[in-house]
Amino acid sequence: MKSTMFPKIFSRLLLLTAGLAITAAMSFAQGQGEGLSKANSKKEEKATTKEANKLAAKADEAEQGLGRDAVFCVLAAHTTGIGTAQQLKDKYNALQNFPFGQFVAAVVMADRIDKPLDEILTKLQAGASIGQIAKDYDVNLGELRKGFGEFRSELARSMTNPPTRNCFSTP
Repeated sequence: MKSTMFPKIFSRLLLLTAGLAITAAMSFAQGQGEGLSKANSKKEEKATTKEANKLAAKADEAEQGLGRDAVFCVLAAHTTGIGTAQQLKDKYNALQNFPFGQFVAAVVMADRIDKPLDEILTKLQAGASIGQIAKDYDVNLGELRKGFGEFRSELARSMTNPPTRNCFSTP
């Protein structure tokens, strides 16, 4: 009886050990995947912030070349539901020590992700980056970066072909 019992116990022990090894390997792999996901997420967040900073720099350049009012006009013409040029100008003027280019990036972000501009501005003033805010809102960061790039291109076009009409004056 002892001789037949040993192979059964041994085979069960072997199966149990194999099962534990597989479970441990799967758990480790899942942890590695989550770590990779977090790393990719952080990379995407940084890329989004970098693209927003490029837009901010282009907005500052356009402000110098075209004037701030012209940038507000272009911004209002290329966003929906965020506000008129005058409303955007008033909102910006009410902010204390806030970079103009960062304001432009925040407006474009609010338009692209359909979130309130005031919330985004509050988070920026608290020290969050555009990438962090976008991640908090769980938005498609690639699409947001694309929107920043498109508006940056629009500002560049406006600088080479300035608007002929001032949107602040009445026709």
